[in-house]
Amino acid sequence: MSTCAFQNIHASQTFTNDDRTIASCVGTLQTEGDLLVRSNGIREVFGASGKGVKVGVIGNGAESLQLSQTLGELGPVTVYDAGTGDEGTAMLEIIHDIAPDAELYFHAYGGNSEYFKQAVSTLANAGCNIICDDLYFFRQPFLEDGDVADHIRDVLKTYPNLIYVTVSGNFASLHYQKPWKSGISIGPDQTLHDFGEGNSAVQLTLVPRDEVIVTLQWDDPWGGAVHDYDLFLTDPSRGEVVATSMNIQNNTAEPFEHLVFRNDGTESRRVSLSIVRNGENETPNILEMFIRNIDARQVDSDVMKDPADSIFGHAALEDVITVGSVGISTPYAISPDSSQGPVTIQIPEASRRWKPDICAPTNVQVSGAGSFPVPFPGTSAAAPHVAGVIAQLIGSFPNFSREEVIQALYTNAFDLGDPGWDPAYGYGLIDAVKSFQALLEANQE
Repeated sequence: MSTCAFQNIHASQTFTNDDRTIASCVGTLQTEGDLLVRSNGIREVFGASGKGVKVGVIGNGAESLQLSQTLGELGPVTVYDAGTGDEGTAMLEIIHDIAPDAELYFHAYGGNSEYFKQAVSTLANAGCNIICDDLYFFRQPFLEDGDVADHIRDVLKTYPNLIYVTVSGNFASLHYQKPWKSGISIGPDQTLHDFGEGNSAVQLTLVPRDEVIVTLQWDDPWGGAVHDYDLFLTDPSRGEVVATSMNIQNNTAEPFEHLVFRNDGTESRRVSLSIVRNGENETPNILEMFIRNIDARQVDSDVMKDPADSIFGHAALEDVITVGSVGISTPYAISPDSSQGPVTIQIPEASRRWKPDICAPTNVQVSGAGSFPVPFPGTSAAAPHVAGVIAQLIGSFPNFSREEVIQALYTNAFDLGDPGWDPAYGYGLIDAVKSFQALLEANQE
């Protein structure tokens, strides 16, 4: 079939192929991404419905799975741990919309990295061809591979045809990464970091009930930090320190500081965030910091709003497909919070990783089972679109290797941003039709 014929496919049409009725999706809701990534085309023309493919999802929970099934938005799902919440339910619905005949599995991540690793192994051992998660762990290294990344890499070596899909993250809007710069001395062996032009603090405005979370890491070995940093949050108007993170780094600790503060007052509050270095202050560490739980407009300094290099953890692995998010209408712009690359790795040696790999739609329709927000936002909505398309491709071309399927996705994406790979969109918006066409042609050679 020609490319022109593909362009004329509509979701409402019914097609047959080899005297078979092509599978159609059930339920009253359909992610807008089905049309945008053109997965509807290969499903309706070629019956690419994910039949025979097992897709595992790891998320916070799928508590309202039965409600979604009653509404007709999901079929059978093998559940190992339902967890809490319904982000998993929403992710499963998107995959089911795109690949309705795929066998679906779900395992909650359990709230910590150790249980998450068990979930990965359980789904891989169950024979899943694809695993899709929307997880990130701020107590995993930003500047080297941690135990979660190592575990996923080992699982992918054990299962050479397993394809792993994850999110780039939603942290582009409040991210900072710069070398340490010695600023004002505030006491014996204590020096403030200079954020630029002599500014020793980042100003934040917290509205009532805001709970701000700040995480700082630097490029000392994980579990062997030799430089000691602290975080301070102060209220200049009252002349007081309102929150600190003062872990001691003494050659055995993690290069990690984590501060949480809630504004329990009835009025907005201006606070200042500072990084303090204890002891020697000349070695130029790379500092990387994220602020979460508040809007970027509540932070005065643009220096804290650098989207570059805001991907970390197992999303930085070359072995996985890392997915960014775009809007569902033209020009399909990258979401403001979709984490971008490239990724800086410092340990065991300095390198760059070209992430994200590809992007897919966000803010799409799901059932909202369990009072889950609709439309479904973030990269968590984007990643299952990619998993669904891969299920279609594997189901149609089971003899192609993992590398061949992934290469078909990347080389046939709809290019967005700068030509070729770029740090916001990766290779571009996933295109099911062109990817399918490439594998079809390769299969006929």
